[in-house]
Amino acid sequence: MHLKLRCQRGFTTVTLMGVLLVGGLLVMATFSAVNPDIGFSRGDQDSKQAYAAAESGLQWYLNSLAANNSYYTLCDAPPPPNASEVAPVNQAYPQSPLLPFKWRNLPGEQAKYGIELMPAEGRPKCTSDQYSMIDRYGNMRLRISGRSRGKTRTIDAVLRRLNFLDFIYFTHFETLDPVATSDPTTAATVCARFRAQRPSSPCDEIQFAADDAILGPFHTNDNILVCGSPQFGRGVSDRIEINGPQAVVSACGSGSGPDYQGTLIHPAGELGMPPSNSDLAAIAAPEYRFLGRTDITLNGASMQVTNAAFGTKTMNLPANGVIWVGSGPGACTTGYERRQDYTETATELQCGNAWVKGTYGKDLTIAASNDVIITGNLERSADELLLGLVAYNFVRVYHPVNWSGTSCGSNTGAALSNPIIEAAILALNHSFIVDNWTCGARLGNLTVDGAIAQRFRGPVGTTAPSGYLKNYVYNDRLRYREPPYFLDPVQASWRIARQTEHLPARSTLP
Repeated sequence: MHLKLRCQRGFTTVTLMGVLLVGGLLVMATFSAVNPDIGFSRGDQDSKQAYAAAESGLQWYLNSLAANNSYYTLCDAPPPPNASEVAPVNQAYPQSPLLPFKWRNLPGEQAKYGIELMPAEGRPKCTSDQYSMIDRYGNMRLRISGRSRGKTRTIDAVLRRLNFLDFIYFTHFETLDPVATSDPTTAATVCARFRAQRPSSPCDEIQFAADDAILGPFHTNDNILVCGSPQFGRGVSDRIEINGPQAVVSACGSGSGPDYQGTLIHPAGELGMPPSNSDLAAIAAPEYRFLGRTDITLNGASMQVTNAAFGTKTMNLPANGVIWVGSGPGACTTGYERRQDYTETATELQCGNAWVKGTYGKDLTIAASNDVIITGNLERSADELLLGLVAYNFVRVYHPVNWSGTSCGSNTGAALSNPIIEAAILALNHSFIVDNWTCGARLGNLTVDGAIAQRFRGPVGTTAPSGYLKNYVYNDRLRYREPPYFLDPVQASWRIARQTEHLPARSTLP
């Protein structure tokens, strides 16, 4: 007997509909849970793209400076990057009269960037005068905004030049200046070369001795001669840059070699020096331009100045921080006297020599068309202060000794024991040198807290012993600023010294 089955059509449809209903409810619940985050994620993405656009704008401006070191003097009217876009460079916004704000889109993106030029203190806006943008400490400020889908983020950047103030010690040639050798005529033709190309005679090679300490970043376009294990650097962050084909030459056997506390970079590439300090003559106020020998004793915020034109008087330190000593109307014969007894002829008194000592109470640059002679300690009254010494020829340390004809004897009572020089030193064409360096007994350490840059290596003593051992310590403030108007802004490439986000962002830009 066969039973007739009942019809089951439609049963699976009801089940399927139930499953779809539950699934739909789960999808709706999930969407409701994540929907607020979609907006946050989009906003976060836009914010990141805006910041990336601002960083792109900063790099674009750096690339423009790399192609033209004085690009900033074009202000907000540089040539366009191409035929279809404008250069996104603006005066600090808002301006008067109000001008449209110029943006530039990232290639293939909606994100864009715009750059504001922030003038130096006391200047209303960027002009063709380089010091409208470069402050007295050598810094340039930019403000770069990035925008993406209505989100804006802004970066404040401080730019500085990459130059020898990044090092405690800089030389072009690691040999005695030809004019200071015993045979300057011959030396002039063969010694102004790197060690691999110059003969040992009549060139005088100068070594780093075992007890010397170069405590900071170091650069030479040449290579170095060592005896013993002098210290180079304070730690791995100090770059020890040497550019000769052979980094080190031993002066006293196979046991000699540098004690590298810093990180050796070899070969490091060649770094140039500025060709002149003549601009400082125009920057100095008229009452702070002196002619001929000028003796300066610094005393906090004032100084005592002795000059043939007026005798001796006390003056405040200059408001813009620049003192210039130029040569008088007589012919000033340049060179170097190995036998230095500090007597001067009438003609020599006309040379632009600054004789300097004392304690300074504000940022200051002292520049000379001939030599700067340091006659005593040079110290700052507060840690943040900076002094610059710029000589067209030599920066010299006063070292009087007793002479008998052409032979030197003992130090005189006026010789400096353990002198301290807290300054950035620049000898443009010659050297930082101790006079009569082969004479007298050793006088302790020569401490330089700052930076030294010289074309030729200047000796400060001998292993006899005479003169001084080196105790050179880098002033890290020179990474971020310099003494007033110390360097010509167009003579070196630029780097980012500081970069911070500007809060709040410049969201009101048009």
